[in-house]
Amino acid sequence: MTANTTDSLGNVVWWGLSPAINFRSCLSEFLSNEQDLHDSYSLLCIGMGDSRHIVKSISADLKKPVGFKTFYLIEPLIEAYARQMLQLYIALEPNKRLSLQEKSEIYLELYGNIMVRDISSKYLTHVADKLIRMTTNLDGHLSLTFIDVFHLKFKERDMLESVLKFWRGREGTKFDASKCWDFRLRKHLGTRYDAIPNVFDWDCSITLHDRKATQINSREYAHWRHHGNAFELRETNYNTINRSLASGRVFKNSAGDKGVYWGYWGDIICSPYLSFGIDTSEYPELSRRVNGKHAYSATTISEVNIRKIFWQLLNQQQCPISIAAPFLETSTTEDDGQVPGEKYECQQDNSLANNNEFISTQTTDKLINGDAKFPLDVANTFKMKFLPLNSFLDLPTRYRSLFLKDDDSPSSEINRFRIVYIGNSLVHLLSDLHSREMKRKNLNAKSQDTETSKENLQTIKDETEVRKENGLGSDLLGTEFSFTDLLEDEALLIVESVLYIVEIRAEQVKAYCEHVKQMAYDLDFEVSKEINPLEDHHLYFRFKRKSSSSSL
Repeated sequence: MTANTTDSLGNVVWWGLSPAINFRSCLSEFLSNEQDLHDSYSLLCIGMGDSRHIVKSISADLKKPVGFKTFYLIEPLIEAYARQMLQLYIALEPNKRLSLQEKSEIYLELYGNIMVRDISSKYLTHVADKLIRMTTNLDGHLSLTFIDVFHLKFKERDMLESVLKFWRGREGTKFDASKCWDFRLRKHLGTRYDAIPNVFDWDCSITLHDRKATQINSREYAHWRHHGNAFELRETNYNTINRSLASGRVFKNSAGDKGVYWGYWGDIICSPYLSFGIDTSEYPELSRRVNGKHAYSATTISEVNIRKIFWQLLNQQQCPISIAAPFLETSTTEDDGQVPGEKYECQQDNSLANNNEFISTQTTDKLINGDAKFPLDVANTFKMKFLPLNSFLDLPTRYRSLFLKDDDSPSSEINRFRIVYIGNSLVHLLSDLHSREMKRKNLNAKSQDTETSKENLQTIKDETEVRKENGLGSDLLGTEFSFTDLLEDEALLIVESVLYIVEIRAEQVKAYCEHVKQMAYDLDFEVSKEINPLEDHHLYFRFKRKSSSSSL
């Protein structure tokens, strides 16, 4: 990061700070070689924070031949893994267990609200039980084969189990979400706390709107900043704590003893609207303005985009506008002179949440205990593999064997990455990776200058034979290890920008982009799209292996 945002962004990423992107579209747009787009590819996602890019990618253009075989995920905290599992679980629920409307509402509530409906809390408990069974069973859960936690360390699996048990709320661990939110808010604002309306309006109207996130309404943004609830889609009580937004953090008490305290330690300034609430490219009608202001808020846009994604996962075809946003057909004929403030006030009446045609009629028991097939068939087309926490720097060396192919191909072949995605919270790892590889190259250069005795040569040969017998291949014993060895001959690096972090000034955004550009160059990547710091929410770089380079 280019600014000290610890108090405002916290130490855990609960949602992305950029809109969801379609990895399929990125391949065809930013890679020059499209002749092999019919193949399935592996992706490495570092510090993504949530599953927004995954659900959008697997739901888009499902009938096209290009597909994604494996998503390898790396996060700094185990709570992020638990949330990603939860989000994929909801997305792949069949409509006989959860209606499209109910599934969309539960997803958004658990995604961006610190307080949820009672039915959403019960559903969270249900999912936690299922995920605990999968985590504690080495053979996995029969219906959750698309989730792979086998590569996690046993300590990390125990931590994951503890987080999931906390979600159930049966251990008696206290978590007062509203109190935690207010504490974070007061500490962050300090003396500005008494000027909250002006502070929130400035951050939204001046910063976010100037950076093209105009779909976020100042009133809904202020409501989220003040109370922590982004998606209140129904006129009902949101009075149950969302325990999936809690994480443990170590503090010292007055006696100097350390202890873990559960609280809300995530973002309190950017909002979860950025993930699904500012992209209207699929339905431009949602960008309609009334008296210079958007007629539809980020809450409604988020609901439309999530409904579209979930419907396409179920039906594997393009979602018609009559299902994603049925209110558009009537709203576009309304008087354009309507006051924007009144439009926002009656948003609940016009949104999908109160459309009787789509309101779920299922009871809680049927929702949780339904016997419909789970998950959807699309789950058979991809797999999510969770790698050890903070393992990115060791992928070319210590964890290289994790990417060996599982099929009958030669043991020396590995699954290479077609796309590498890295969130802005972990972008510094690119610089750390370059420094480590430079040290390794210098060490190898020195070792080549030293004569090796015949005994050492024989020892190396013996070790190589042993590794071959174990099916690891001699290439994994090479002295020159590089991260680019894990990439396809042509690969794409996608880096999340800091554009929508409201406390970062425009000059700092430009400096961040220049710094990322230099780090990418150091790793043999080149710019695939000209960078516009104040408009691009993602930066794209292309890697192309030189013909003279040796391949594994």
